[in-house]
Amino acid sequence: MRKRFIKRFVGAALALAPFGMAWGQQPAPKGAQVSKAPSKATRQVSLMDPVLRMEAYALQIPADWIFEGTMVPGPSCAPLQSAVYRAVSPDGITQMKLLPGVSWTWGRTPQSFDAATKKSGDCLEWAKEVPAAEFLRYMANLLDVTYVREEALPAMELAQFREKVRNNNQRFAAGTPPGQPVMTATGDRAAAIVRYQINNTPMEEELSASVFCYDKPQVLIPRGFGHIHTCTGIVMRSRARQGGLEGLRPAFDAITKSAVINSQWMQKWTETVEQDGARMRDIGVQDENRLLRFNAQMTAAHDEQIQQQHDMQEVTRRGTDIAMKDATGAMNARSVVAHDWADIALDQQKRMDPNTGKITKDSSLYSYTWINEFGERKQVDDINYNPNGLLKGNWTLQTNVR
Repeated sequence: MRKRFIKRFVGAALALAPFGMAWGQQPAPKGAQVSKAPSKATRQVSLMDPVLRMEAYALQIPADWIFEGTMVPGPSCAPLQSAVYRAVSPDGITQMKLLPGVSWTWGRTPQSFDAATKKSGDCLEWAKEVPAAEFLRYMANLLDVTYVREEALPAMELAQFREKVRNNNQRFAAGTPPGQPVMTATGDRAAAIVRYQINNTPMEEELSASVFCYDKPQVLIPRGFGHIHTCTGIVMRSRARQGGLEGLRPAFDAITKSAVINSQWMQKWTETVEQDGARMRDIGVQDENRLLRFNAQMTAAHDEQIQQQHDMQEVTRRGTDIAMKDATGAMNARSVVAHDWADIALDQQKRMDPNTGKITKDSSLYSYTWINEFGERKQVDDINYNPNGLLKGNWTLQTNVR
């Protein structure tokens, strides 16, 4: 919900950072050809913001130098504005150039439904924070120049750079609503000397790089946060004839330090950022609440569906039990009838011992059966007949079972 606000806020840091670069001082080689220093007369040039249609920054360059510069949007993975410019001496040899930023991103990145956006190819496929020195070697290879050596940066300059990074992190923390994760920034700087030729003229150039990386939390639904990591490397090129670079460092340094931000532009830019931030936060809150309600509805519907399935299974189980019971009863009834018919056909009669409850079968040609403790049986037709006292043992009259 705060993505656009953060990107525009970060843009200020990225746009201002290159103008604070300084260069280490080293003596010129003996016998080297020294380029002619630019005249002390200067003129002011402007970098225009084409979105707000007003001057964003102003620079002081030698009066006879040629200048081109503007504010441009970044690549798809870091679409924030940054400054680009080129200041060139009349002979086209001595030059300062601020290149567009080079960006890459990884982590839980936003997913676009536009296939063309996914395959734009305008961002590097790196998935880590890259030190500025490593980024410089990559740029030297990309620019097709010969890497000569790494330059040491002044300790005070590095300390000021790191202080700016700390200040940015403090501003991010202060501008984050309570309970929300804070975006954090890291930064690194490096410089290197490279060489190449222009129309057989040996050139020497200092590449100065600043690499800024941001860990931007992303709200997840229904709860929690992911992280989007985005890095941008910015390179400044300061060129002279080979052997003349050291003599032109004061002039390059003066151009860099002359950068002044337009306060009216900054005020308008800040107002725009605050308005966009408030609007995006409101939209984000509404989106999150809507998604939370949808998630609750889906959860309730799922629970209801599970309960309905359970109830249906219970009804089916009870119906099955009843059907099985009825089927068993019917089968038993049919079995009893079948056995009865079989007994009739075989002249058999079921009889139960009243003492033990045991059912046995014997001939149905006799109406009554007596049994003693030895298992001996006596069948008769006379209801008044009783073998007790007449025959050995204790006799019991069995009960006829239908």
